[in-house]
Amino acid sequence: MKKETLSRALLIAGLIFITFICRLLTNRMGIYNFTAMGAGALFAGVVLKEKKYAYAVPLIALFLSDLFFELFTEIKGFYGGEMTFVYLAFVLTTFIGTRIRKANAGNILLASIGSGVLFFLLSNLGTFLFRDLYPHTFSGLISCYAAAIPFFRNDFFGNFFLNTIMGNIFYSGLLFGAYALLKPVFFREHAAEKQFA
Repeated sequence: MKKETLSRALLIAGLIFITFICRLLTNRMGIYNFTAMGAGALFAGVVLKEKKYAYAVPLIALFLSDLFFELFTEIKGFYGGEMTFVYLAFVLTTFIGTRIRKANAGNILLASIGSGVLFFLLSNLGTFLFRDLYPHTFSGLISCYAAAIPFFRNDFFGNFFLNTIMGNIFYSGLLFGAYALLKPVFFREHAAEKQFA
């Protein structure tokens, strides 16, 4: 593997690993859905050229964090069939990332908001379909979405919808910003070698 490719892979893997750690920390602090997982999936879709890795890395990070919750905390890591929709939301978020041709601040912001809305719609559709909390009618689906918006009442970080979007925007800024800052540092030595070769 070329030195530049290895450096790039290590940088991207390190930044995506941050998404895994952030999910553990925010869930431990009770700040649900304000995680870096959506941003990590979007980031992988934009920056990983090998698309199989772009899809695999966020799903592996999600699976490992779910496994960690299940084995080592009181938080339920695996909680039923509706999880299929959660994983699907991250696959679609990665897909959105792969479609971004110009990764500027405006496009990343729009993709962060859009993927947050997508996650909200899909994850709650899974809840509606796999749990008997609401009648399985159109009005039951609307009730499910309406009930999911406040998530926890009287808590700034208790809004399921808002947390997902705020988390995507915040962590996308963090990941893409860190990547833009660190990329020249990681590749400076390689560029110098090419210049004098």
